[in-house]
Amino acid sequence: MKKSILVIAIALSTFSCKKASENGETAPEKTATQTPSENIETTEIKVDTASFDISKIKESTAKLGEFPYVSPPEMYTYDYEKKINPASIKDVDKEYFAVNGKLLPVEGKSFKARIEKDRSDGKRFNKLVVEKSYEASILALGGVNVNNVSIPNSEIKRVGDKELIDNKYGFSIDYNMLDDIKTYIIKTKDKQIWIQYNIMKDESGSITVLEKSL
Repeated sequence: MKKSILVIAIALSTFSCKKASENGETAPEKTATQTPSENIETTEIKVDTASFDISKIKESTAKLGEFPYVSPPEMYTYDYEKKINPASIKDVDKEYFAVNGKLLPVEGKSFKARIEKDRSDGKRFNKLVVEKSYEASILALGGVNVNNVSIPNSEIKRVGDKELIDNKYGFSIDYNMLDDIKTYIIKTKDKQIWIQYNIMKDESGSITVLEKSL
């Protein structure tokens, strides 16, 4: 009985291989163990700017107030100053803003400053408090978030240190926080307002607000 079963099994196997050959297919083989390099998934984020179309961003009808339009939360300051330092504002400037992980240069009137904590109340800098405050303020002004992904190192290399560091056109980009850069756009009928910031946990942060006239 066992011998008959073995003969039938061999016959079926031969028939299967023959049919696969006739159809131009290769007979099934055991899968070889993949090498470690074949198992490794790339960690670099693929930049997709095709989905970004600023013309599709809805125009804001909110009253924006005075430039730079957003303020830090209570007990936080810009550069430890009680009021905005005029030296932090330039009529013509440039900054690279992250959009879906891609760095795009934008020119216009700018405000660039460090976000610091007034510690006279005995409390430390709180990243969550600052981020929630800015997000609420920007969304209330009709802002739209255009970056919530990491900036690939290849993108930093493409733009280069001369632009981002030496020329300070990457003021609100921290090389150690490429996965935590927040960028928003507020669009009106006559201008675009780009806001970008990064907040370090329990330390400080930096922000750029750039107004581009249309």
